[in-house]
Amino acid sequence: MPPLRPIRCTLVLVTLALCSPSLGLARGDDPPARKPASAEAIQNLEAAYPKAAAGKVRHVILLPEVAEEEADDLKVEIVAGRTIDTDGVNRYRFGGEFREKDIPGWGFSFFEVDALPGPLSTRIAPQGDAPAEKRFVAGPRVLVRYNSRLPLVVYAPQGVEIRSRVWRAEGEPTPAEAR
Repeated sequence: MPPLRPIRCTLVLVTLALCSPSLGLARGDDPPARKPASAEAIQNLEAAYPKAAAGKVRHVILLPEVAEEEADDLKVEIVAGRTIDTDGVNRYRFGGEFREKDIPGWGFSFFEVDALPGPLSTRIAPQGDAPAEKRFVAGPRVLVRYNSRLPLVVYAPQGVEIRSRVWRAEGEPTPAEAR
C-alpha cells in the first residue's frame, strides 16, 4: 500500500449534542474544490441510524462529495479522545477501541467507543514551573474507506470528543519483490 499523508480538507463534523468542537485538519496540499455533503447522506442518517442511548452522544461526520476515482485514494481517520490539562513535556494517550456494528436490514454500519481508560503518559519530570496546557489527547483510532454517500456515525460517551481527518495515498503503488 502506498504511504498515506494527510491533506487539508473541510469536513463537516456535526455533533448532535453540542459537546465536541470541530477540528482543523492536518497539513498537506489543498484538495480540489468539493461540493458539500449530499442530501442523500443526510436522509440516510435520520432514516437508518438510531438515536444515542442515555449517557452517549451520536457524532456524525458528513464527507464532501468527490469524484469516484479520487475517492479510491482517500481514507478517513476517526479519532476518539478528550481535551485535558497536560504538562507540555510528557506524551499522553487514552486507551479504548472502536467497534464497528451493522444496522440490521440497512447494510450500513456505525462505530461505538466505550469509556476511554487513562490517560496513559510518559513519566518525564518537567523542568521548573511548566505551565499546564489544555490539549486534545487522542485515544483509539480507526481508518475507514472514504464514502460521501453515507455519513460516518460514532456513538461515544458524553465528554468524549470525536475528530476526523482525510488521508490521501500518494503516487502509484510500489510493486513488492518476490523472494
